[in-house]
Amino acid sequence: MTQTVSAPPSEAAPQSLFGGSRTLYRGTDIDGATIEPNEGLWVRGSNLNALIGQVDFASALWRVWFGEMPEPAVALAVDAALAAVAAAMPGQPCLAAVRAVAASGAGMVQAAACGFLADLSALERVARAEAAARGLPDGDDFIQGLVGIAAAPGLLAAALGQADAAAIGASHAERALAAMGSARRDTAALRAVDALLVAWHAGFGYITPTVLVPRTAIGTGVTLPQALAAGFMASGPKHVGAAEEALAWLKSIGQDAGGEQVRAAVDLALDSPGQLLFGFGHPLFVEDPRPPHIRALFAEWGFEGPHIRLFDLACRRALERKGLRPNIDFITAAALLDLGVDEPRWGVGLGLCARVAAMVAHAIERRDRPAFGVSSKAARKLLATVPVGWL
Repeated sequence: MTQTVSAPPSEAAPQSLFGGSRTLYRGTDIDGATIEPNEGLWVRGSNLNALIGQVDFASALWRVWFGEMPEPAVALAVDAALAAVAAAMPGQPCLAAVRAVAASGAGMVQAAACGFLADLSALERVARAEAAARGLPDGDDFIQGLVGIAAAPGLLAAALGQADAAAIGASHAERALAAMGSARRDTAALRAVDALLVAWHAGFGYITPTVLVPRTAIGTGVTLPQALAAGFMASGPKHVGAAEEALAWLKSIGQDAGGEQVRAAVDLALDSPGQLLFGFGHPLFVEDPRPPHIRALFAEWGFEGPHIRLFDLACRRALERKGLRPNIDFITAAALLDLGVDEPRWGVGLGLCARVAAMVAHAIERRDRPAFGVSSKAARKLLATVPVGWL
């Protein structure tokens, strides 16, 4: 088990450049990353690794939205509401919209994003009725957030041409497994998917594109579902999409490959001009803190398989050759293959099924600020300080 940072990111939250109140994570109170003294990802004051494997996705969802851990009965109510919305998906206009866009040649993510732009009112009515029956909040933001979470697996499945069938299951992890076409529902499989969903759901603040773009979009006055569509569109080969490439690469090696074959495959990727070893390295961290923690959990839970074995061998070789360490994309890819998920694009899909949680939280936090984030006077004064190199 890797060490997690037990203290908050900093004793004093950073002061806003714009003279506003201090925030926990450089402009947001939701989540954020730290580099010194320890690399880490934080959500509402807790280290993300302390949540992965300890809380289910419904609890993590509630926590990132409301800033506190729900009572077990509340988490169960959230899962039940999500299940009801997912069960109501077949025949909805959003699925027809996704299929129409996919038929035009659009990619999975682009087609799925269009589902958020279709008529979701029937699903919102289901969510509102479930919320009322189970004592959950009934505000529009919460209802639309539930619909966004519940709909994501079905929208992605529709974009891949899967049949118009409900993703049935008691938990978001089980419904994600159903959407991805996995037949596994054993305890180890469900725990593994839940851990991956929590690992993907939040932690980087607004610097990650799938969160930054929804924040920017909603500042223009669009609806929350439109902001979610923008967030989906912000994923690509270098963000979230690396899991797809890593999954395809692991498949190409073959699950029965020996150590020499794996080392040769890693060497080829590292030594070939213009080729990348997807699933390794990180734009912010020396070592993404999530994979070693998740790998230890997999061992503890008995979630093992031929592709987890390949993961271990490839990690060892990449570290020997270039000092490279795996990121969340690589362990996601290996886990999905051992869950029986054969479609590489679900490497992206699973991440997005989780990331909707942070998209919703950040869009709501950002929505009531001015379009440029500050008043016109402040924007004019601070224009020269905008870090264009970073953007």
